[in-house]
Amino acid sequence: MLVDHLRWLESEGVSFESVGFQDLQRYMGAVGAEVPIPFGSPWRVGKKPYGDSALAGAASCMKGFYLHQAGLGFDRELAKELNLRRLPTKADRSRSLLGHAARSMASNPLARRRCRRHPKMLPDGARGELQSVVSSLRDGMAVDWLSDGGFRAGELCGLHLSDLHLRENAECGQCRGPHAMSVTGSDCPTGRGRRPNGRGGSRAGLCAAG
Repeated sequence: MLVDHLRWLESEGVSFESVGFQDLQRYMGAVGAEVPIPFGSPWRVGKKPYGDSALAGAASCMKGFYLHQAGLGFDRELAKELNLRRLPTKADRSRSLLGHAARSMASNPLARRRCRRHPKMLPDGARGELQSVVSSLRDGMAVDWLSDGGFRAGELCGLHLSDLHLRENAECGQCRGPHAMSVTGSDCPTGRGRRPNGRGGSRAGLCAAG
């Protein structure tokens, strides 16, 4: 990745001693990142743009390279723009041994900004497209249940017929209305238990139709 970046600098007529932060942004745009400025001539013609992991690797590679150059006395102003800090997130704290004591984390302004993860649900319009290509009734039912029932994929895979309590005041006594039991606890053969996971009539109608 560093060699590719240096070749790009040579094609742009920029030496690595005089490169600026905007030049680094233009390079990231040329290899596939979304940047707020035009990145100039196409680069890597005939090859796919970098994916998220490759872009993160390229950003880390360039930051490390130019911080090292700053330590040798080159372009310390660029190093100040790259060597940023940010507040730690909950995920940062859980990944670090002493994360509870961390007050700041290293940040790379060249890296793609991470968005908060949302539940993995079908995007708008995906249900109809999936139903048009499923090859069996079972697959069609799985698409309906994931879309209408609010099941996660793991919950649906662990569902048994005995988990469907489709009448009022079922024997389990854990939910008054019709519901399904989803895997979450510690008393089933896989080491996980079950809890009620229902949302009133919509879940009951879905289970009855299935």
